[in-house]
Amino acid sequence: MEELKLNVKRMWNDPEIQALARRCFLKKFKCTPVIMEKVCASGTKCFHDIHYLFETESGRPIPADACPINCVVSNFAICGVGNEPVPHGGMGPRRIGDCVFFTVTYKVRIWFEFFDPISNNLEVGMASQCFQRELAVPVEEIDGGCVLCQPEALDLCIRRINLDCIRAVVVPRPSGFPSTFPPFAIEVTVEKEFFALESGRSIICLPTCVEECIDLPFPILPGECVPFERPAQCPSFCEETDLEPGRCAQCPPPQP
Repeated sequence: MEELKLNVKRMWNDPEIQALARRCFLKKFKCTPVIMEKVCASGTKCFHDIHYLFETESGRPIPADACPINCVVSNFAICGVGNEPVPHGGMGPRRIGDCVFFTVTYKVRIWFEFFDPISNNLEVGMASQCFQRELAVPVEEIDGGCVLCQPEALDLCIRRINLDCIRAVVVPRPSGFPSTFPPFAIEVTVEKEFFALESGRSIICLPTCVEECIDLPFPILPGECVPFERPAQCPSFCEETDLEPGRCAQCPPPQP
């Protein structure tokens, strides 16, 4: 995207393009309706989801002295995109009002150190769990949104900008969990950031000139040689030829 912006900017700053644009801006425009693919709306949003893992991968409770040493997020998927199935009773990505809604799934893995009284050594344990979250990314319409012949003919593009585990710490069981849960859990904060874009084949206005914007050169016949010419920069001048040498040596020099 950045490379495209640089190329467009470079082309726009080209002297010939600027000259044509200035010439066109001096003339009147009219709107020519065309049907083209258009970005209707877009937006970004960052999320921090806090999860609790109560058991190790072996099914034991998280030790009270567990000290997280690493945390990763893997197996990420957006439900309903590509070959990813939609959860039972759920829905795929959709635009409702001013937001794009979608469901994501991912797995959190945590490695932690703890003191094992059985071996009397410092050991490393691991805990992991899969999570599912529905998210809403607010979007803003671009240039009035889209005017569609088929309102349902919209495409949604959802891109993951960032996905990372940014914090992991052992905490006592939060009060919202039943007393049947283990007394300690690893509290994990997962940071997620998404970009959502809505597009469709919209009726848009293509500005065109009422008159010819560009002065086209006279047609050249096959084999005809066009003389080399460059626009003069002086508004007034004295002109002489080899047939009239010294003409411009007069005071004042005569004008043509």
